[in-house]
Amino acid sequence: MKNILLFLALTISSSVCFTQSSLAQSDDSVGIHGMALFTVGGQIIATHMPLHGGKHSHQVILELETDDQEEVQNLLKRNELVTLLPEEFSLRELREGKLNAFNAQMFTGHFERGGKLALQAVTFRVTSRLMVSPLTRTENGHYQLILLKNYTLLVHEIASTPSFDQILLVSTDHDFFSDIYSGSLKPLSKDSWPKSLTKAGIHYKEELYFENQDFQ
Repeated sequence: MKNILLFLALTISSSVCFTQSSLAQSDDSVGIHGMALFTVGGQIIATHMPLHGGKHSHQVILELETDDQEEVQNLLKRNELVTLLPEEFSLRELREGKLNAFNAQMFTGHFERGGKLALQAVTFRVTSRLMVSPLTRTENGHYQLILLKNYTLLVHEIASTPSFDQILLVSTDHDFFSDIYSGSLKPLSKDSWPKSLTKAGIHYKEELYFENQDFQ
């Protein structure tokens, strides 16, 4: 009887391990998902660094918090670009709200382009998912307007190459639909701000993040 129970226990255990292993193998979004970090109004914002095709092909923007809030904020205020090198995780689980915390190293500059390690093993908690969008656009110039309590973001939807990843801080005169077409195929700036956006009540304040090297 003991031998039968032992056999059943081993069979069940093996079945569970096999199932877990199969699930892990079926999630092709597991990997190292680099992020750029910036601060707006005292809030820490992270944007996933996407790539066309494969496991990285989603724009994901998050509000984060950490127990090292003051140290992280000071680092963000002192540096033009701060990036995260997180532990390996499932981007799918992050997108779907099943993953709400992760550990990461913080770099001043781009961690793959000569950035310098600034902080080790910082734990971040996701407080809000501001944008989750697959890279499906074929034409540049489409933006998502993200209206929040204390600030408004204008986020370019990365299109087919050549394209760019751009996040702007803007002000608005009133509420808008989330999808905005700028009428310009090029990155927006204070000097090249479309009259159509001004007339619509969307005003440039600051560029928070820009990347085009990965989308040429």
